[in-house]
Amino acid sequence: MNFRDTHGKSIREAFEVFNAQNPTIYHLFAQETNKAIKRGCKKISSKMIINWIRWNRYVTTNDPSFKINDAYHAYYSRLFVERNPEHANVFEFRKLRNEEEGQYMQIEDNGTVSFF
Repeated sequence: MNFRDTHGKSIREAFEVFNAQNPTIYHLFAQETNKAIKRGCKKISSKMIINWIRWNRYVTTNDPSFKINDAYHAYYSRLFVERNPEHANVFEFRKLRNEEEGQYMQIEDNGTVSFF
C-alpha cells in the first residue's frame, strides 16, 4: 500500500493542503533553518528540523494522525529553497520516488529555484 492508496492523494498534494492549513509549521521550519545557517551549518537535514519542531515546540495541526507527517519533510526543504534561493545548497536534494516526471531541481539564470 502506498501513500495515495491510504490518503487518496499524492504526498505532494497532501503536503500542499497541509501547508495551506497549517502555515505555522513552515514558519517554524524556516525559522529553525535560518538559525542553523546563521550558526554556520553548511548542510542541514530537513528531517532533523521537522523532528526538532515536533519535540521542542508545542504546535497543533489539523492532522488527526500526526503532528507533522514524515512524508512532508522533503517538501518543506524544497519550499524553503524556492523562497530562499540563496540557500539552494544547504539541503541535499534527490529525486522523489513519487515525483517520477521532470527535473528534481532547476536553478534559472536569475536565481529562481523550482522543483516542479
